[in-house]
Amino acid sequence: MKHIMKVNDNAFERMRNGLKKREYRVNDSKRQQVRVGDIIEFHKVSHPEEKILMDVKSINCFKSLKDAISSNFEEDFSDRHNDIESTVNSFYQNGYCNEEEITKNGIIVFEIKKHRIAHLDTTACYLKKDNKVLMIKFTKKWGQVYAPPGGKFEEGESPLDCLIREYYEETGLTLINPKLQGISYWKDSAEGIIFVYTADDYKGDLLSASEEGVLEWIKFEDLEKLKQFDQNQKFTPYIFKDELFEGKFLLDNKCKVLEYNIRTM
Repeated sequence: MKHIMKVNDNAFERMRNGLKKREYRVNDSKRQQVRVGDIIEFHKVSHPEEKILMDVKSINCFKSLKDAISSNFEEDFSDRHNDIESTVNSFYQNGYCNEEEITKNGIIVFEIKKHRIAHLDTTACYLKKDNKVLMIKFTKKWGQVYAPPGGKFEEGESPLDCLIREYYEETGLTLINPKLQGISYWKDSAEGIIFVYTADDYKGDLLSASEEGVLEWIKFEDLEKLKQFDQNQKFTPYIFKDELFEGKFLLDNKCKVLEYNIRTM
């Protein structure tokens, strides 16, 4: 569950720089809804459009502000205050909390850390044979676009492990010595990375049908003309080059590219 809170500019910058480990709040009914594992979206008071996501690691409750500050004074406040009393006074003087509300509700302390995004990472491979590239034409989803075979990671897999398994499952072919050609970061409502490989050798027999769609060998010169995902279309010119590429793509909710940048290495 995600919660939204505002913080002053100094506290916000300390969070962004990894210096602020705990957030102190009045233990009212709203704060009592926060649980370990939840996300707090902190907004900067002076610029509310600036925000940072923090994970809640642990929660501790105290009857008084003095008790709460005393429990973590050395780590949280000793770099800015001489003692516990002056720290308590600064909370009241700066309007961080109301003494009457604290007396009534107590203090809740959230131990926080920067939120880590879970990437939806995938692999894909452009297998080339006799100047043709093996592609899947999706028939059940995605509007019959073409894409190279590949797929999502399973637990414990490296990008190469994932590629070899997914490619075999979708085509019946085992890739031999595939080469990493590039990485393509994308973001819409979620985000992830496509590890893009190329190959020109394999073993096995091509499946007559794939669960994902129709397998087709496409002439290399026709590859850029195919109806592909917009992101794939834009990095296709970088396939089978003698240099790696790195792409960054901002997408809308229909996988159309809004902004992008590609560099080669």
